[in-house]
Amino acid sequence: MLVQTAAHTYIGDEGRRGVSGGERRRVSIGIDIIHKPSLLFLDEPTSGLDSTSAFSVVEKVKDIARSGSIVLMTIHQPSYRIQMLLDRITVLARGRLIYSGSPIALSAHLSGFGRPVPDSENSLEYLLDVIKEYDESTVGLDPLVVYQRDGIKPDQVARTPVAKPPRTPKTPRTLYGKTPRSWNINLHSNQFSMGNRTPQANSGTSNYNDSDDDDDNDEFDNSLERRTVHQTPMNMQSGVYIPRLASHFYKDFSIWVYHGVKGTPRRPPSWTPARTPGQTPASSGRSQVLSRHMTPQPNHARTKTIVFSPSPKREPYDVSYEDFDMELLDEPDHGAKFANPWLREVMVLSWRTALNVIRTPELFLSREIVLTVMALILSTLFKHLNRSDFKTINRLLNFYIFSVCLVFFSSNDAVPTFIQERFIFIRETSHNAYRASSYVVSSLIVYLPFFAVQGFTFAAITQFMLRLRSSLISFWIILYASLITTNAYVMLVSALVPSYITGYAIVIATTALFFLTCGFFLKASQIPPYWKWLHYISAIKYPFEALLIHEFKGKHCYIGNPGDLSPGPLGEVKLSKLHVDLPLNCELIGQDVLESMAITMDNIWYDVGILLAWGILYRLLFYVVLRFYSKNVRK
Repeated sequence: MLVQTAAHTYIGDEGRRGVSGGERRRVSIGIDIIHKPSLLFLDEPTSGLDSTSAFSVVEKVKDIARSGSIVLMTIHQPSYRIQMLLDRITVLARGRLIYSGSPIALSAHLSGFGRPVPDSENSLEYLLDVIKEYDESTVGLDPLVVYQRDGIKPDQVARTPVAKPPRTPKTPRTLYGKTPRSWNINLHSNQFSMGNRTPQANSGTSNYNDSDDDDDNDEFDNSLERRTVHQTPMNMQSGVYIPRLASHFYKDFSIWVYHGVKGTPRRPPSWTPARTPGQTPASSGRSQVLSRHMTPQPNHARTKTIVFSPSPKREPYDVSYEDFDMELLDEPDHGAKFANPWLREVMVLSWRTALNVIRTPELFLSREIVLTVMALILSTLFKHLNRSDFKTINRLLNFYIFSVCLVFFSSNDAVPTFIQERFIFIRETSHNAYRASSYVVSSLIVYLPFFAVQGFTFAAITQFMLRLRSSLISFWIILYASLITTNAYVMLVSALVPSYITGYAIVIATTALFFLTCGFFLKASQIPPYWKWLHYISAIKYPFEALLIHEFKGKHCYIGNPGDLSPGPLGEVKLSKLHVDLPLNCELIGQDVLESMAITMDNIWYDVGILLAWGILYRLLFYVVLRFYSKNVRK
């Protein structure tokens, strides 16, 4: 796709300059063709590009088609060079087929219609002018549609359509949506006329019942069953002519596409898309009368009859189809679903994620700076936490709960980050570029070192400045596990919500519930039974308990005035079994603090294990959402 020179250039966004428009389009196409899709749809790939860039893009698309893929694309006013790259073009006007065939045959098609392309003029642009002329005329697009469909040429008058008269105020519509009066316009032509005449065989006239609003009758395909007075080239044995309706087109579309790429189908489709002037069905020497039979309605029934004069030079066109096995199209592909093994996917995705973090250092530095600054502020607010008095107990409780909540809230920045990546994930996994499990594991592997650095930064600063009794390693491990679990929870919420605003709202609301039921404000014994389940699913409960166990476990003695304990989070003091069994000359020991806080566990690793188990569960749910619910579905 000629983007090697821009390999180390940013794609760019509203805040950063990047590659050019043509390079951006080629990169977008290149992403979609990595896995060699059998069918590729491109919606206006040349829009907004200059002629050179547009030609380059279409040239690469042509190479994709030559490699075996079927490429369908929409394009507006392609240049002559681009037209010559296309195998087949389809021109639509108001949803009706005007031309479908080779770009080279378009000039002959217009000549057969009676509107030869002037010298030094683009045939496709000239066709657009002709379409506009007919669309704004009294006859509408019917001559162009009928000529493409049946190869029936209009006469001289129909080749020079008359512009529509200025619109007048509409008359009131009836219950059936039609005006009670119609205008009769006589063209004095042996081909097109408007009125209420009865069709006659070989009469050389055609009746059009004009309406005051032509746009109401411009459906995608308003072809109805037509009966002919004489034999038609489509069915020479009967007088009934079944037109090519839109349903026939969709029915045989796959056959037509396969015929254009691989060969010719075994059975003839009921719809044949392209007819060049030399291959248009016609009945030599006869006129064909095609009439539309509308459903009779009282006082509003009307019949539109179209009479065309076929070209005497035309010969009936019989499509020949060679046999080939159509079942080959439906044979399942038993090849590997993914191009790479799982381990290689994890390695490549991990490298890409790490590269994104390096290229956008604000993702890591923003959280690192927040934790560093808050650690310094907390260290200056909570001084002398190494003392052994009653006031220190409540201050330690306040410090630890705030530390855990700070870690939890610092993970909220993952909400917009993943929501931005989710669109890339959906696009890439829709082509089976990699497995959802590879993405989940690789993102965890890359962020684990960053979580370790962030947790250690906060633990080291506070441990050094506050002289905490707990060890640095244990404090760091608890914070590290908290960062892992909270990040997994935030990623799960981000995968479920449609926007980052909704994600922020859900994360903040659930964090408030976790904070309220973690055991700091309301102890487990004070929570109503029907809300106690919130206490056990709280992601703040387990690191908070682990920090308190690590700080107060044992028989460290605290002295002071009992009035210093209230008001405070400790509340009513309860003596522990250790204090009762041992003859200690101390008013309060650390184990009594745990007993008063209704903490029953006596090992920090139980809490750390449960905390990590919640993190694993959140990651598994995150994988399930990505695997089964994050699909590229238009709503």
